[in-house]
Amino acid sequence: MQLGIVGLGRMGGNIARRLMRQGHDCVVYDHAAGAVEALVGEGAKGAGSMAELVGLLQGRPRAVWLMLPAGQVTESAVE
Repeated sequence: MQLGIVGLGRMGGNIARRLMRQGHDCVVYDHAAGAVEALVGEGAKGAGSMAELVGLLQGRPRAVWLMLPAGQVTESAVE
């Protein structure tokens, strides 16, 4: 399965790692480029923006997992 993961902090980064260990394809994005680069080094596909993340996801429906602090989950983040 292919999943997009937005937010690569302690929880989001570890979720991506676990999913990849189980054979899932992860496309990842975080506002901190270093967090994206670290997961790319472990086998994820990195995106430089949320729009790029969506563009890298194949097929439909697309699945995106938001791992953001509650205060950062806005309507625009969901759109």
